[in-house]
Amino acid sequence: MTIAQTVEAYLSAREVPYSKCVHAASNTSLASAHAADVDEDCVAKSVVLEDERGYVLAVLPASRRLELARVRDELGRPLHLSAEQDVQALFPDCAVGAVPPVGAAYGLPTLLDRSLEERDEVYFEGGDHETLVHVHGEAFLDLLAHATVADIAIETPGLEAARVARERLYDEVLTLARAIAAPVGSGTRWRRRVGRTLERVARALEQHVAESEGGDGILREIVEEAPRLWREVDGLEREHAELSVECARLLERVPSAASALSIRHDIHELVVRFDRHRHRGADLVYEAFGVDIGGG
Repeated sequence: MTIAQTVEAYLSAREVPYSKCVHAASNTSLASAHAADVDEDCVAKSVVLEDERGYVLAVLPASRRLELARVRDELGRPLHLSAEQDVQALFPDCAVGAVPPVGAAYGLPTLLDRSLEERDEVYFEGGDHETLVHVHGEAFLDLLAHATVADIAIETPGLEAARVARERLYDEVLTLARAIAAPVGSGTRWRRRVGRTLERVARALEQHVAESEGGDGILREIVEEAPRLWREVDGLEREHAELSVECARLLERVPSAASALSIRHDIHELVVRFDRHRHRGADLVYEAFGVDIGGG
């Protein structure tokens, strides 16, 4: 529950008054805002970018998403996200993922999102995951007086889109579970109903994948907000492909000569896999953003 010595010295040298806001341990700037019960629009988060010319620190509200295309256009450089080990080397007195926005203190050129010029109060991570530094808006702008100011961030549309798409998908999965639980009877009507429902699941899965994996999708936002979670994101994307393949396989099997009971068993296993995937996705979103989108 301290701030990095480099940050503390930088604030002291510029005689900037500040206070510390201690909160429960968190892993992202957005989660820190929630833990500290402060407006996420007023929390400045930092994203380290690099190219062959060196590093740049992008600073934007925790509530928004960095738009790399805008950054590249503004600076005329092919910047991309830095690797975690490189970030740690640049900020040796900070915990992993707790990068302060005062790039000048660490010798880094800084790009500031214009929206932060409008804040009366600003909070930012000072080097650990349990403390936010609180300064007045004017003082914050003084600290970043040499930063380039531009519109580099956008609202985060992916979260709500992901929520809608996943609920549509899991409504269809529940309908499929009810369909296979119905009496088989002669098998003909049961197979038709199961087949139609499984087709709807496959289409909903396709929409879910498009929403979550697209350029503005939630999985891209997670990687930008919390790069350390890229393996979990990669795992979810692999599961998307596997679930899609399994839906296609079962759609071919439903009208085949296979017994209805064996088809029921295989589709039940698919429903279970969807349920596990739902929980993993919810856990990942919570880890990245501190937002509970529901796993049950």
